[in-house]
Amino acid sequence: MADAILMAEDAASGWVLDELEDGKNEPEASSMESVIPDPGGFVSLLVLDMDAYAGRYGEKAVRKNLTIPAWLNTFAENNHINFSQVLQDSLIAIYQQQT
Repeated sequence: MADAILMAEDAASGWVLDELEDGKNEPEASSMESVIPDPGGFVSLLVLDMDAYAGRYGEKAVRKNLTIPAWLNTFAENNHINFSQVLQDSLIAIYQQQT
């Protein structure tokens, strides 16, 4: 039974992550009263840690175009700085501060 619940959490997390990566809102949880189990079945709550799941399995990347001063571009290129990685690291740090 524990394995079934873990598999349900994994499946639900995967579905929600796909929705979020496609730019959709996170789906609203069903009320326990609205879920009718098969005879002999039961309803169980699932707890989804979407931040942890996205950190492990989130892969969809979105291309962004940005503008920076020419002198900063020269500096970054001369120092072999990966623009995408710097932006991603910075945004993740800001996100973590706010959550």
